[in-house]
Amino acid sequence: MIDKWGGVESLKIYTLLDDYAGYESQFWATHGVSFLLEVKFQGYTKRILSDVGPDERVILHNMELFGISPESVDVITLSHAHYDHTKGLLGFLKEAKKEIPIIAHPSLFRKNFINRPYFREIGIGLKNSREDIEKNGGILILTREPMNIAEGVVISGEVDRVTDFEAKGIGTYNISEEGYLERDKLLDDFSLAVNIKDKGLVVITGCAHSGIINILKHFKNLFRTNSIFGVIGGLHLVSANKDQINKTVEGLKEFPLKWIYAGHCTGFPAQVAIYNAFPKAYGILHSGLLIRE
Repeated sequence: MIDKWGGVESLKIYTLLDDYAGYESQFWATHGVSFLLEVKFQGYTKRILSDVGPDERVILHNMELFGISPESVDVITLSHAHYDHTKGLLGFLKEAKKEIPIIAHPSLFRKNFINRPYFREIGIGLKNSREDIEKNGGILILTREPMNIAEGVVISGEVDRVTDFEAKGIGTYNISEEGYLERDKLLDDFSLAVNIKDKGLVVITGCAHSGIINILKHFKNLFRTNSIFGVIGGLHLVSANKDQINKTVEGLKEFPLKWIYAGHCTGFPAQVAIYNAFPKAYGILHSGLLIRE
C-alpha cells in the first residue's frame, strides 16, 4: 500500500523558523514554525513550504540566508489556523509574485480564541482574508481528506484521535454555526509525510495538536507501514503532565526512529524525556537547521 502514495529519491528539509535560532546564528527566530521541503522524484524538483510563521519577514530573511527565493516555492501547506503558523501568508505571497496552491483545512478562516493569559483571537488574522489571498496569487485548496502534494508527499487530512492520553485540543474556542462560543476540537491539525524510497517515512508536524502518536498511527495506517524513521516539528507537550509525556515517549518507541527534532511548542520537560529515551536520535530544532535524506 505504501506504493499508492509514491516515493521520492531525496528530501531536504530547511528549517525556516523555530522559536530558537541556534548558537551564534545569523538566522532569525520567533514564536512559530516553518519548513521548506525540497523533494526530487522522476526528474522533478519541487519545493513545498509548510507553514509561514507569524511574520513573513522572518522566513524571508532566513530563506535569503539559505539562498532560496520565494518564487521557487511550488506549493504552500498550512498545518492549522493559528497565527504563529499562518499570519505571514499574505506577505509571503506578495513577495513570491506568482500563483501558488495553498492546501489547508476548510475551517482555515474561522475565528479562533484563547483565554489565557487573557482572552484574544489567535487565528489567521484579518489581513489574510480569502479575497486578498486569492488576489495575490493564492489558489486555495481546502480538504478534510489526505492527498498527495507531490509524488511521495502526503498531507494527513483530519487525524483520528485514538489514544487515551493525548490532549484533545489546547483550550481554544471558536464560534459555532449557531453563533455561540464553543471549544475548538482543532480538527484542522494537519501534518505531512514524505516517503523516501528504500528508507521509509519522515513526518513533519506543525504543532501536533492531534497528538504525535495519533499522527504517527495515522500515517502508519495510510501507508500500511511502520517504517517511520524521522520526525520533525512541534509536539505540543509544553503543558503536558508527566504521565502524558511518559506515555508519548513509550508511543514513540513503537517506531524505528533514527532521528527526531522537536521544538516550538514541545516544551523543555518533554524535550528532556525524549532525549533521555533517544540519546542518539534526538536533536535540537532551530531556525537554520538543514536535514538531508
